[in-house]
Amino acid sequence: MNKAANIYWDSTPAARSARRDAVPRKRPRAKAAATKRRTAPWWLSCLIVTSIFVMLLLSINFRSFTEMREELNKNTYLAGQIQNLMDENLALQEEIHSLKTDPRVIEREAKKIGIDLRLEKVPVPAN
Repeated sequence: MNKAANIYWDSTPAARSARRDAVPRKRPRAKAAATKRRTAPWWLSCLIVTSIFVMLLLSINFRSFTEMREELNKNTYLAGQIQNLMDENLALQEEIHSLKTDPRVIEREAKKIGIDLRLEKVPVPAN
């Protein structure tokens, strides 16, 4: 066998050192290159991730806030409509009651539509 083949099969200390010398050392260069490439501090990446998370939360909450505000406006509008209808209903109930019981209101309404309520009283026989 030639000397290059013996390097892989020989287990003597001299052969081990020859093997170490034969293999180029890449690790220190890789670490140095990695530290040179890394120019941004670690907190910058945390800041970017946090800001993306905050923007996502804000966009979701803004949408919910606008929908809630629209619902509140609609609720206020409908509450006003209900109050108006209740007031109108109460006024109509009072008018119905006065039309059933008050003769002056009955005469006034009859005059509006052209009916004369002043009829002669006709005696009715009691027999």
